[in-house]
Amino acid sequence: MKSQRAILGMAGRISITALLMLWIFHAIFMEQGKLLAASGGWRWEELSRWEQWRLAWSVGPGALYDILTQTRWAYFLPSLLCVGATVTLGAWRWHLLLRAQGIAVTFGKTFQISMIGQFFNGFLLGSTGGDVLKAYYGTRETEKSKTEAITSVFVDRILGFFSMLLFAVFFMLPNHHLLLVNKRLTLLTLFTLGMFFSCLALIFVAGYGGWLTRILGRFQRLTHIHRSLEACKKTARQPRLMIKVFLLSMLLNGFCVAQFVLISRDLGLDISVTQLAVIVPMIICISSIPVTPSGLGVRESLYVIMLGAPMLAIPPTKALALSLIAYAGFLCWSALGSLFYLAYRSTAKSQIATPPNE
Repeated sequence: MKSQRAILGMAGRISITALLMLWIFHAIFMEQGKLLAASGGWRWEELSRWEQWRLAWSVGPGALYDILTQTRWAYFLPSLLCVGATVTLGAWRWHLLLRAQGIAVTFGKTFQISMIGQFFNGFLLGSTGGDVLKAYYGTRETEKSKTEAITSVFVDRILGFFSMLLFAVFFMLPNHHLLLVNKRLTLLTLFTLGMFFSCLALIFVAGYGGWLTRILGRFQRLTHIHRSLEACKKTARQPRLMIKVFLLSMLLNGFCVAQFVLISRDLGLDISVTQLAVIVPMIICISSIPVTPSGLGVRESLYVIMLGAPMLAIPPTKALALSLIAYAGFLCWSALGSLFYLAYRSTAKSQIATPPNE
């Protein structure tokens, strides 16, 4: 029964993704149809709905295809390296958090499991679905600290998410004229700020809420939650570790933006690095909400909306191409992650790591 519900739930979300993508493509192709009608001397309003759709879908796919196929390797390959840098820095950050919990695991093993998570992130919900698998394989690297291993994945995600939100909030200041002049962008800005303060409150409670730990400690059935909070507090009490995690996260965020800077230059988009420094993190954070597999559809809609703002006026076709090309780079590393997954499955059980001697 549960498996049927899970299948139906996944099918429903895939359907939502397909409808979102269809809606995005249709809206963009309709704009292309309007341009073709104007160049041909036709009045778009006088055409029937069927004629409008037929014209739009006759020219739209070809226009998008032309943009995608014009991608130059001189830009795409460095953008791929930027994605690889984010994966590597993310694995390094998680490695530090595991070591902070006394879980002795090599960086090579941490990177391997992170690549497995990257593989599953390619099609699971949101852009963080692979963390579930990452936590599962992380627990196999320890015998006594399984709760702490799972918690390290949670802490890694929350701290990384918070740093991305902080990155976006910082670059909201020089872009306030862009974000406040458009109603849609203002709403997305307020939503991002809401996520930022919610995440800040969660970090404070998890890392410094000793009162909550004491309350949960009275209930034997909540032992695992109590241990998770203790693991969070253990991380928060190490300022040098927190500084390292923060610096790694900010460097990771920089590579995320750099990927889009390279692709936007390849597409000839008139958008500055500072503008991308606020748009990209905002979209990454919002699309990480588990609505569709890998955030597909949600992410593309956001790029079309934000880049189509009057001050930027990026054509919808190019905004969609920017998102799809960046996602293609993500999928390349997800495909590489499948090799790590197969290698992990084919090897014998890994040696159980033990906490280092104090």
